[in-house]
Amino acid sequence: MEKSPNGKRINGARTAIRRARGMGVALMVSLTVSGVLAVWMLIQTLSGSTVESLPRAGEQIDASFVGLRDTSGAAVDERALATRYRLVTFGFTACASVCPLTLMGIHQALEELGPDAARILPVFVSVDPERDTPRSLSAYVNAFDARIVALTGSPQAVERVARQYRILIDKRTLEANSRSYEVEHSAFVLLVDPQQRIRVAIPSTDPPAQIAARIVRAIRGSGAAGV
Repeated sequence: MEKSPNGKRINGARTAIRRARGMGVALMVSLTVSGVLAVWMLIQTLSGSTVESLPRAGEQIDASFVGLRDTSGAAVDERALATRYRLVTFGFTACASVCPLTLMGIHQALEELGPDAARILPVFVSVDPERDTPRSLSAYVNAFDARIVALTGSPQAVERVARQYRILIDKRTLEANSRSYEVEHSAFVLLVDPQQRIRVAIPSTDPPAQIAARIVRAIRGSGAAGV
C-alpha cells in the first residue's frame, strides 16, 4: 500500500527527531566529558601539579635523604643503601585514614617478602615536621612495623626531599593571623632501586592488600631477592 505524502512527511519528521535526540545525547556526553576534563585541568593548575611532576616508573631521581634525620637524631647512611631498595612514603601522624592504611600495606608486604624484606629500607617521611616530634613519629610507625624508619627535618629539608621524589606539599593557613594550618600532599608509595630509579609508584589510596601485592610483585620480578 502506497504511503501518502503526509505519511512520508510524518515518518521523515520522526526520523529527524530521533536523529536530533541522538545528536543531543552525544553532545551532552561530549560536553560532560569536556567539563570534567576542564575541571581536572583547573585543579591541576591551581595545585601546581602536572602529569609530568608525578612520580613515574623508570624515572631516575635523586633518592638521597640529605638533611633528614631519624627519630634518634641520626642521619641516614647513604652508603649503606648502595645495594638496598628504598620503599618510601610521605605522610604525617595526624593523618586520619590514608596514612594508616598505607603503612598497613607496607607492613603486609614486608611480612610476605620474608627474608627478602631485609633488602628494603622502608621509610616514612613526615610532611608536618613542625608538629610531628621524633617521639610521636617513633610511636606512630612502630605501631605498624618496627622496621619502618621515620624521618623528619626542617620544613625546607622535607620539601627538598619531597621534590626529589616528585611529591608535592601544600601547607595552608586555616585562618588569617592564625597559627592553625593543614598540610596536603600527593600520596604515593615509591619503590626505588639501588640505581635510584623508581620501580613502581603506587597511589596511597589503593587498598593495603593491593599496595602489598604490587610491592611484592615488583621486588620478586626485579630479581632483588638474594642480591
